[in-house]
Amino acid sequence: MHWNLKVLVLAFLTTALADRPTRWCVVSDDEEAKCLKLQEVLETFRYDASVVGREVIPSAFECVRSVDVFECMNKIENDQADLMTLDSGQGYYSGRYHNMKPILAENYEDIVKDNPNYYAVAVFRQDRPVDLNTLRKKNICFPGIGTSAGYLYPIAELLDRNLIPVEECNAVVKSVTSFFNRMCLPGALTSFYNPFGNNPTSVCESCNGAGEERCTTSDPSAGFDGAFNCMASGRGDLTFLRHDTVEMMTSQAGSQFTPDTFRLLCPDNTKRPVTDFAECNWGLIPSHVIMTSAVREPEVINSFKRFILQAVDWFKVGGTYYDKFQIFESKNTYDNTGPVYLRKNLMFSDTTKRIEDIDASYYEWVGPEFNNVLNKMQRCPLDIARWCVISIAEKIKCESMIMAFKAKDLKPEIDCLLGTNTTQCMDMIAKGDADLMNLDAGDIYIAGRRFNLIPIAAEDYGDMSMSFKVVAAARKTDKITTLFNMKGKRACQPGIGRGDGWIIPLNIYIETEQFIPGDCTMFENIGQLFVRSCIPGALDKEYNPKQTPISLCEGCAAGGYRKCQRNSEEQYYGASGAFRCLVERGGDVSFVRHLTVRDNTDGRNHAKWSRNRRSDDYELLCKDGRRVNIDKFAECHLGIVPANAIVTSKFKSAQEREIFWNLVNYGQQFFSSDIDGDFHMFDSGTWYSDLMFTDAAVRLMRIPNNRQNYLDWLGEDFVAQIENLHKYTCVSPSRAFSVSPSFMFVVALLTVVQFLRL
Repeated sequence: MHWNLKVLVLAFLTTALADRPTRWCVVSDDEEAKCLKLQEVLETFRYDASVVGREVIPSAFECVRSVDVFECMNKIENDQADLMTLDSGQGYYSGRYHNMKPILAENYEDIVKDNPNYYAVAVFRQDRPVDLNTLRKKNICFPGIGTSAGYLYPIAELLDRNLIPVEECNAVVKSVTSFFNRMCLPGALTSFYNPFGNNPTSVCESCNGAGEERCTTSDPSAGFDGAFNCMASGRGDLTFLRHDTVEMMTSQAGSQFTPDTFRLLCPDNTKRPVTDFAECNWGLIPSHVIMTSAVREPEVINSFKRFILQAVDWFKVGGTYYDKFQIFESKNTYDNTGPVYLRKNLMFSDTTKRIEDIDASYYEWVGPEFNNVLNKMQRCPLDIARWCVISIAEKIKCESMIMAFKAKDLKPEIDCLLGTNTTQCMDMIAKGDADLMNLDAGDIYIAGRRFNLIPIAAEDYGDMSMSFKVVAAARKTDKITTLFNMKGKRACQPGIGRGDGWIIPLNIYIETEQFIPGDCTMFENIGQLFVRSCIPGALDKEYNPKQTPISLCEGCAAGGYRKCQRNSEEQYYGASGAFRCLVERGGDVSFVRHLTVRDNTDGRNHAKWSRNRRSDDYELLCKDGRRVNIDKFAECHLGIVPANAIVTSKFKSAQEREIFWNLVNYGQQFFSSDIDGDFHMFDSGTWYSDLMFTDAAVRLMRIPNNRQNYLDWLGEDFVAQIENLHKYTCVSPSRAFSVSPSFMFVVALLTVVQFLRL
């Protein structure tokens, strides 16, 4: 029974593989014409018994047309095509981002080579001399972005030697376009290389394509032949080519140029004849490779190899059927009546002599030198950005962010530093021991006034205002509670010193005359107003030197040293934590942000505490005594607070601030979604909330230079509310607190970190 089943399955798979079409992806009319000619010849072979080896011909050979090589990669990944030939640099890209692998390699010599290769050269017309000292603002013709010889190797060297200054980390194209004048850089406007859609238009000025082909890898100026024509025609002063391109292009019938028309520009700034490529080149490049999806079955991949190797044997120079099809040549026409084609290197490089069978991943094929090239391409004036975090959970998320950003090659690399509290992190940044952290508006006041820190980027919560409204939420069933009868109630507040958890609520208590504060009486007043509260951090000496009354922390949920901490170790810390306090009946009123209730009800939060919570079980308390639906926060809120913002030292240069902003900005392009991928900048999982960033944030926005100081960012009204509380708390915002942690506390933190990593 089992044996028969195996036989049936094997027979089914064999039949399925035999019926599977082989689909070659092409990117231009010229390439499609050559592919269709091959398809036609294969059809005649299929039924010709005299053709030796015809059994390897696929049941259907198809030509799949795409706009450019990047669309081809997508189609192969999505099983809409099977095969394409790629430059080793683009092959690396396809392997890393589209799960493709090389299966065969071009060889440009007649002898067998395990690692065939060619040289990258820089070529200019002899009558238009170029040297490295006058390269700035020259017009450049590139074969295509991401190509090894035509872009990566020469540009990496120019960047590494600082001949091309780095204008912006993670944006090589901007540095290149700032340095050169007009250019044709095919593919530079694709989404991967242009994530913000703001690459300069000069990347396409010298391209001569039309319609959807313009400035893509299908542009007539793309490829080594297109880049040569671009330079030779005078549209460019310099181009980067394979060493065999000049000979190929000048030897074709009707060429108006000879090899002597051109010269090579060497890395040492000397000039040589084009035949001296072995001594005057910008790198030895792994040859082009035929690639397919890495998830294809081994038998399918082997069938691809057998077919291609047999086709090469038939159609190479000297092959049995060379007269019917020339696999390593690009013809001007493929029938007697059709259009004339001008492109070279169609399907394969025209200088190919053999095809070698390889069994390697794309990493193995490009070799270790390629990684050195990529590192040079990712050159950044700053090596590291040190992010300060205030809890073990934040440090773990920060370390995940390190790996996520590194996987996308984002520079500078992030380092995560654990501070014992927010103030110590501020102090570390002020002293130059750390660079960045994300702060609530109340903390930004302290950071700016006491530590000379400045906000450079702010969270946005969906309305582009970079601010939020503070609301008071209560259970709908608790009908008697209003903002005017807090006496004897229990309060849940996000944290002492915070805009949402302290500054706005305390000013509301005073405004509604829940108590009449006197000098230094604020903590006593709150203790007398509420029977108990959870105000994380309220008993810290930094904020409350007398550490009384203890009822300010009695409503908190954490145990041991975590209880009432002003970080995520306390379950009721932050806006979501304060709402959780209300949900779990730790309090009667919760002061939160305007989106907090909605974000933690009706299935939007999958944490255990918020499951099965309905938004219509809660109402907002208004300053006029009304109670309204939670979505009516526009008419029923207690105050507006500037959004959380990333801060750095005021003494950082404008370039350093720009680098920090670009790092998080590029990061959010990849990781702002709370659904896709393994890392989410604006999500903290089900155990914690608001780690590093507020979970309610949807994006980060750059703060204009004229607002990059704490007073202009916070605004007069909010600053006035902060300063209104000073005389009642008797804690000066300019006071220099001791922020050195106890030895045992540090040991406890590090022990837990190591435990969680196990």
